[in-house]
Formats: sequence, structure tokens, C-alpha cells
Amino acid sequence: MPKFTPPIPTPLQKSKVGVLGFWRVAHSWIDALSHKSYEMLLGHFWLPAMRVFIVNDPKWVERILVKEPANYPKHRLMHESLEPLIGSSPFTTNGAVWQRQRRMLDQAFGHARLSLVFPLMQQACHDMLLRFEQQDLGKPLDVDAAMTHVTADIVYRTIFSAPLGEAEAASLFAAFTRYQEFAQKVMVCKLLRLPVLWYDYRRRQYAAVIKAFLGEKVRRRFEFLTTCEEQNGADILSGLRCAIDPEDGAALTEQEVLDQVCMLFLAGHETSASSLSWCLYVLGEAPELQKQLVDELLQVAPTGELNFTEMRQLSVVAAMFREVLRLYPPVGYFPREAMQDQEIRGAKVKKGDALLVFPWLLHRHRRWWREPDVFNPERFLNKDNAPVRGTYLPFGLGARACIGAGFAMQEAALILNAVMKNYDVLPVPGFEPQVVGRLTVRSAKGIQVMLKRKL
Repeated sequence: MPKFTPPIPTPLQKSKVGVLGFWRVAHSWIDALSHKSYEMLLGHFWLPAMRVFIVNDPKWVERILVKEPANYPKHRLMHESLEPLIGSSPFTTNGAVWQRQRRMLDQAFGHARLSLVFPLMQQACHDMLLRFEQQDLGKPLDVDAAMTHVTADIVYRTIFSAPLGEAEAASLFAAFTRYQEFAQKVMVCKLLRLPVLWYDYRRRQYAAVIKAFLGEKVRRRFEFLTTCEEQNGADILSGLRCAIDPEDGAALTEQEVLDQVCMLFLAGHETSASSLSWCLYVLGEAPELQKQLVDELLQVAPTGELNFTEMRQLSVVAAMFREVLRLYPPVGYFPREAMQDQEIRGAKVKKGDALLVFPWLLHRHRRWWREPDVFNPERFLNKDNAPVRGTYLPFGLGARACIGAGFAMQEAALILNAVMKNYDVLPVPGFEPQVVGRLTVRSAKGIQVMLKRKL
């Protein structure tokens, strides 16, 4: 397979950037990282609002995420950052509240299994190709918008059993993009103990646009379908309405269901859109890899249409996607909070201190990976080269690992198959993405490729 080095922001020369330097984080947290960040096992910096430790030691990553998650709950700032959009949902809650929500969500996902949503994903991919046919192929494709539309369409169909219209997708894409920008600024201001009123007002404006759209769909289901009638449904919303907490026999309220839907919509399309956008950029730079992917797809599915049982045979597709997830993990860091005083690698950590587990840094760490900034899918084809546990976590680890990991892998394979069997992906001369870290890892100026229809 071809190897090359895709874009990465140049790290800072000095580790200490000072309080004013953290304004760089308002644009992108990646801009505040130094060369040392990619080599250290434990880093720290002090802010007016808190002390922060960066954990790059796999043993401590395991302890924090897998062995003792109750001692390292999600940091309160994560909830404050996302609360206007996703309310109280498993992405930000802790303790008994999180356990109850996760139990209910597990039931909803069991209700809409991967095999059941497979045809919904296929139809969304078909509609994506119809939109591509309407594109002027002499002009660059806005990959971010295209991947956001198809992934939002997939998760929307999975939740509501209905397609997402083009105008609706464009409006949601714009609102999610602006929400990310203002949520990042709010978090930085809170860390520096600066006023957040304007940024918070704008953040809540865009959250309200998204919640109003999704809330209307949820409200209609509560108004027109009883829980008994929902039993025959195969989508996630039916699953959420039918879920019963085995502890107390209670169902979710309409507001609780809306919070879960908003969380699933955010996590289910934003992270996948990020990953697939980077996939298409990488493919545009690697024509040899495109040929390998197409050869594998034709070997597994000669007719060009994948079925559910063939998904696991796509080893090259899976390796490529995993390598993209390594270089551009959708969620760049996981914030946790220390619940007691302790010592981590000789550093005195106090109760309330923030601990950041950084997939972005772990995936590119100089100690854990050979040629860490190089794109090389071979890493994931050879089982003897399996990464050190705790150094590769695009979906998290432990009890709080992403519930939709299998969903994302299936979705990626179907979308890439649809693109590869119909188009060659070509680079746009002179274009290079500008990597930024916000809620997800994106390109500040989007991603562009050219599509050439196969003969």
C-alpha cells in the first residue's frame, strides 16, 4: 500500500504558551500542542479555572477509561459545553444517571440492529450518488458538506425511518458548524475565567435551530403513536419509546427522548462525516490505494452491491478506515475529572483536577508508533503489528466506549463502496486542508476533491 504524510499542523517549538497563548485554542486546540506533547507520557498546564494533566501513558489510560471509570468521570466542562444541544444524555452524564441512560440506549440499539438498518444505509448511499450525478464534475466537490449530508441522512433514517431532505441537511450542517465554533470559544473563556455571554448566546442560538428541527419530529411521534404502536417499529426512536428501565420500570419522557436523539444525531453524523471526509481526501492523494479498494470490493461483491454478510470480508477497506481514524480521530480528547488526591507518574494530582486522555496525541505518539504521522494502512492488516492497548482509541475504551462503533464501520464501508465503484477520486491542484480541533477534528476551510465518473 502507498505511504505518504497527509497534513498536520506544525507543533509549537515551546511547551509553555502562557494564558494569552490559549486564545489559540479558541480557534483549534491542536494549535496549542508542542513537539513535546507527542513525546511525553504526562504533561500539565495551569489555567485560572483549573489544573490540567495530559495523560499519554497507556497504563494510566487503561486505568482511567477501563479499570476505574467511576473514579474518573467525564469532566463537568464537557457537560457545560454540550448541554445546550444534547441536554442530559450519556455523552456527558456520570454515575447512576449515565448507567440508567446507557441501559435504555442499549435497548434502543438492540431494537434497531445493524442488520435492520443495513438497507436504510444502502438507500442513503443510493441517494448520495443521485446528488453526485447532479454535480458539475468539472468543479471541486465540497466533501464536508457531501459527507455530512449522507451521514446525517443515515442516522436520521435510522432514528426516524425517513430520509433527510437536501435543504434540511444544509441547514443542519451550517448550524452544527457554527455551534462547534462557539462551543469551543465558550469552553476557552470558562477555562480562562473570561465572560462568555456573547459566545454562549450564539451557541444556544444554533443549538436551538437543531433542537427545534429534531424536537418537532419527536413530538409528532409522541402525539400520533402510542408506545404499543411503536412496538412494531424498527427505528431507534421506536426503541427509545419502548425502552423500560429494569431497575424501576420507568420509560423515558419526551424531553429525555429528545436529549438522546440530539446526542445520537450529533455523535452519529458529525464524527462519521469527519472521518469520511478525511478518507476521501486521503484517497485523492493515493490512486494506488483506490485501485486496491476497488479490486477488493469487486472480489467480495462482483455485482457491486454489498450484502450484510460480506461486510467482514473487506479487510483493505477496514484497514484504510482504521488508519484514517488513527491520523484524524473524530474526537481528539476525552476530558475526565480526578475524584481524589493521587500521584500519577510522580505528579501530585488533586481532587477536581482535569485529566485529558488524548487520542490525537496517543495515535501520533513517537514512542508507540513507527512513522506516526505517515499514512500506512498496512499497520492494521498485520495482526502481529497490533497497537499497544491504550494507544489506539478512536471510539474510546471501556464501559463508555462509543455504542455506535459497529454502526460507523458499516456505514463507512457502504459509503466508500458506493463512491469507489462509480468514481475515481482526484486531488484538487493546490488544495491542502487546514486541520483544526474543535468538537471534532475537521478542516477549517473544508475538504475538496474532484470526482471523475468511471467509464
